[in-house]
Amino acid sequence: MAALLCDFIDIHTHILPGIDDGPRDMAGSVKIARAYERSGISTVFATPHYMPGTAWSADKNTVLQLISEFQAILDVEQIKLRILPGMEIAYHKKMVERICSRQVLALGESSYFLIEPPLHDMSDDFCKSLMYLLEQEVKLIIAHPERVAIFQKRPNLLEKLVLSGARTQINTGSLLGHYGDVSKQIALDLWQNNQLHYIASDAHNYNKRAPLTLADWESIRNLPDGEHLLHSCSHNSGELGGQT
Repeated sequence: MAALLCDFIDIHTHILPGIDDGPRDMAGSVKIARAYERSGISTVFATPHYMPGTAWSADKNTVLQLISEFQAILDVEQIKLRILPGMEIAYHKKMVERICSRQVLALGESSYFLIEPPLHDMSDDFCKSLMYLLEQEVKLIIAHPERVAIFQKRPNLLEKLVLSGARTQINTGSLLGHYGDVSKQIALDLWQNNQLHYIASDAHNYNKRAPLTLADWESIRNLPDGEHLLHSCSHNSGELGGQT
């Protein structure tokens, strides 16, 4: 398990301080980093929420500067964790424009954008916007679709997006039942139907929504076909971390 987690890159975290609903200060961010180090994970993407019109809408230069400051502190503390840049981009009216003009951050040096769907009351415009971006050959990863009400009720909508080129990322907490039986079952269904590409922690802090412990990872491995799931998703995350 330790060797596997060394290769795993967590592509969805809220590890940066004071920028969204993640840790309030740098000390909290360092505690999350130490939790990753204990589990053997050495690379994560910092993906703060990007929600225009709210307090959670830091621009990409602010995010990059904060990552640089955080990485410097980790290096001084001799915490072996590499922080890569990104954003969790919430749906908004100018989402297509901002993605196409690169006003928002893709994941690291890749060309993939992590998209946060509305958990409730999703409009048709969201799916239409994603389809338009996919038609323009923009690479998209849909964050935690197993937790999204409309995808739970109408899985064909998500399947259409995947068949059009979108990738999916489920939360590890869903596999462990933290978001209820429905989210867990949909997460497993995505895997069984070859519609799952990434798993990620969506970690927000170092206690209630923390990076997974080694025991948590072992619980996922013990799921039906869990060993294959972890190996496959670890391979996918590794490719993303090194992609240019």
